[in-house]
Amino acid sequence: MTPLEERLKAALDARAQTYLPSQNAWLNVHSRTPLPPRRGRWLLAAIPVAMIALFVPVLLNGGLGRNSAADPGTVEHQIMASLTPHGQPVELDGLKLWFAKGRHGNPQLCSLITAGREPVGSCSPVYGQGPGTYEGSAQDGDRVVDYGLTQPETKQVWAVTGDGRQLAGTVHPVRGAPQAIWSVSYPAAEQVTKVEFADTERRTLGEMPRSMLAGRAANARPAGRPYELAGGLSLRPYQVPNETQAGATDMEVIWTRAGREVGSISLNERYLWKDGGADRPWPVRLQVDDGVVFGAARQDVARLVWRAGGRELTLTPRADPWGLGLGVFALPADVSSEDDRYALVAYDAAGGEIWRQDPPLEQDSGEPITGKIVVPGTEDFTFGPVRLWFAKGSEGPELCAKGGVEPSGRESTGCATAELDAKTLSWSTKTTYLPEPGAELAYGVLPAGTQAITGITADGKRLPASIQRIEGAPAPVWTLRFPANVKIFALAYKEKGRTLERTRFLDHGCMRATEPEGTGRSLPGGVSAHLSGSSCLHFWKDGRMLPGSFERQPGTGLRTVLGPEEPLRWGQHKDVWYGFALPGTARIEGVSKAGRVTAETVPDPWGHGVTMFAATVPAEVAKKGLTWPDLTFTGYDAKGAVLWTWKDAGLS
Repeated sequence: MTPLEERLKAALDARAQTYLPSQNAWLNVHSRTPLPPRRGRWLLAAIPVAMIALFVPVLLNGGLGRNSAADPGTVEHQIMASLTPHGQPVELDGLKLWFAKGRHGNPQLCSLITAGREPVGSCSPVYGQGPGTYEGSAQDGDRVVDYGLTQPETKQVWAVTGDGRQLAGTVHPVRGAPQAIWSVSYPAAEQVTKVEFADTERRTLGEMPRSMLAGRAANARPAGRPYELAGGLSLRPYQVPNETQAGATDMEVIWTRAGREVGSISLNERYLWKDGGADRPWPVRLQVDDGVVFGAARQDVARLVWRAGGRELTLTPRADPWGLGLGVFALPADVSSEDDRYALVAYDAAGGEIWRQDPPLEQDSGEPITGKIVVPGTEDFTFGPVRLWFAKGSEGPELCAKGGVEPSGRESTGCATAELDAKTLSWSTKTTYLPEPGAELAYGVLPAGTQAITGITADGKRLPASIQRIEGAPAPVWTLRFPANVKIFALAYKEKGRTLERTRFLDHGCMRATEPEGTGRSLPGGVSAHLSGSSCLHFWKDGRMLPGSFERQPGTGLRTVLGPEEPLRWGQHKDVWYGFALPGTARIEGVSKAGRVTAETVPDPWGHGVTMFAATVPAEVAKKGLTWPDLTFTGYDAKGAVLWTWKDAGLS
């Protein structure tokens, strides 16, 4: 069969698994009616090749008079059935992107691709984590448009090719949306490897590899031609590297949709149909994506019935075109990725039931080992109030919470290992989007010896947390409610008997500097120190940022991070060490089993009330590193008198 005939065959197969509106009536008939001979295959023999060439574009772009799945307006109506549009859409060639809200106010990013063989639409939850996401890709002729989400502070985006060239893209802010949309258009022949996000000064905020779209196929070798299914799905077998045997590969079939990988099934005998365990194997791999139900089944499965929320769909697996022994299916329907609580029944050709799966029972996460408390002030949360308790975990106690809503619209519930270390401050959140602007509840285990916890906003405002006690719990917990449109930059916690606050930084923007900023301070050893933003100090040498944590709370000076417990902040990289110390310190000496280092200080140029230093280190220290448990620092004043001593600094 020629490639042209294969494309026509794939298109006809896709048509055979689509239907007109009023799907329930059709499904009821379809489930009890034998499949008729498929005239499309007989017609192929009688149609000259030239005529086939004329018909292929019609079939691949929604011909045969079908107006349900092939009509963009219908597709958009289906995916927006339970959503409310939010903000203005972004219109691109063959692509429409917009934000929407679920019934609980949960944010969604929706897309409608009209450039392919049939319109494909979907809406997915907006999680808002990291510098950005790759949401999809659309090809229109010889051009490709990649798109996704990024943080509001992103002002520039570009794609990077394999040879390092930058292809400029566009950031599309949407008023009132939690994130911005980005897009990059480029010729289909370009080999794009990643996208990078930057601020107005082209300072890099982060990057995202394009392999996030390809998933498992990124490192795999195609083992057959793509097979097109209804709902904009494409199915293809690959040889995927075996994860346990070097050099070995496994056959795997991968589904893609709108340029992104949406599912896969391994044909390795160790995993095939083993999802339910050895005692009750599952003969079906089924997934739900916005607007389509798809998957694969064993050869003995002739019919599947899927039920969820009062809806019923009948799915008819068909033999895969590569002879791999799979029955594959795809059916456009009014469904979404949120439809994960469903009943599924598999029947053989005689109508006998082979297997069934009922929706899992809803139950709280974790086996409780304490009572539960209601967090005050969360009564207005969706699925609220928020409840907290401790549960038994495989690696020790876990702190569990229930209440609030996930971006998907489901009730939020889950457990995490209870960090009981005195120096570890855990952070988890629950969210409500309604009433607007919504709110966040941050919570965690209170570290031993901690007297107070405070949230620090990006503008330096301090929000005190509350301490909650649960009867029988291994430790108290802390909770902090704040508006959803307020960003918590850091958490400060005060320990009994300690002058300095400890700080856990939730924003790691200080680590993203790509070049020195502003007027710096030149130091010995070829080192220079530079302030950036409201909380960052960086040391640079030979055009590279040197390692070390020198962050401080927003709106404060460097002096605030120094005290009797930590009279200096320092770092070492190869043959230099550097940092800053308490005012009045003229010389610093450090001694550990690796050797001895010294440095002379100079005043800081920014009026922060500290002294700066940098110096080369002996070869032995450069080789072994200065940080050892016995490390002791001593600070001397201008007259040589001891100003301070910090013992066991390597353990801090």
